[in-house]
Amino acid sequence: MKPCLLWIAVALLVVHRAVGQEPGRPVRLVPTNNIAAARSKYPLSDHQRIAQNTPEFEQWGLSFMLNKANEVREKWNLDIRRPLTVNDVLFQLKATAYGIDGALEMRSGRYIFSFGRNALTMFLDTSFWPRSFRYKPEESLRLAKIRSRITAEEALAIAREKLHALGLDERMLRLREPPQVHQYTFEDDNGTVYPLPIFHLRWRAEDDQAEGDELPHEPVTFDISGVTKNVAKYFNVSSHAPREPLPSNYFRMLGLPDNYLDTLDERTRRRLGLPPKGKPEGVQ
Repeated sequence: MKPCLLWIAVALLVVHRAVGQEPGRPVRLVPTNNIAAARSKYPLSDHQRIAQNTPEFEQWGLSFMLNKANEVREKWNLDIRRPLTVNDVLFQLKATAYGIDGALEMRSGRYIFSFGRNALTMFLDTSFWPRSFRYKPEESLRLAKIRSRITAEEALAIAREKLHALGLDERMLRLREPPQVHQYTFEDDNGTVYPLPIFHLRWRAEDDQAEGDELPHEPVTFDISGVTKNVAKYFNVSSHAPREPLPSNYFRMLGLPDNYLDTLDERTRRRLGLPPKGKPEGVQ
């Protein structure tokens, strides 16, 4: 599943009240009266949506994403001076059978956090990620004049450190070692090639057998900035990545019965990306 890039608009303030039925770590709720101002003008598509958002679901989902974004802020030492609140972000959100799909974008536009199936699937530092300079000759030439503060080996070490900080590791995600690492370059009109201060790292899946012209499955990738010595882009769609459990009242928050999934016919299950009844996820 490839998460959509989500560009959004919001604002809220975290209050110290936990979701009573959350089986895992408590989620701190944002004030309900601020959520309307926080919704993006560009809602997500209805693909695999199981119900329209309700106020209770939006409060929980937005709080969930803010809590996760603040965990990343602390663990990756992002350039954010204080914990993110509803007043700092814009959001998109929808409910799927597996949990939330959504995103937070800082009002400044600097950082974006994207979520799929109740997990962080993408992070972007828009000031340094590849799209900030690729196919932009003037910006690439400006970067070419900046010497990287790190080597390729150090970029790999940073990527591993950031992955481990999220509680993930290469063996858990069944990633093939070693990952591929390359430094971005820029070629000017005269044919001169300049190294740019940013590195791309990608892990293939352990069981990936792609050969020749086949595209390999690369479930985890990083772009590490040689300017900030931090993550410019993170992407993780590994099926082995742990995901937060759904709260026990997840379907009720959406106005659905607790046994909602058991009521679905096979056609609806396929539309929602669910396996046939009686078969585990991933079995068709």
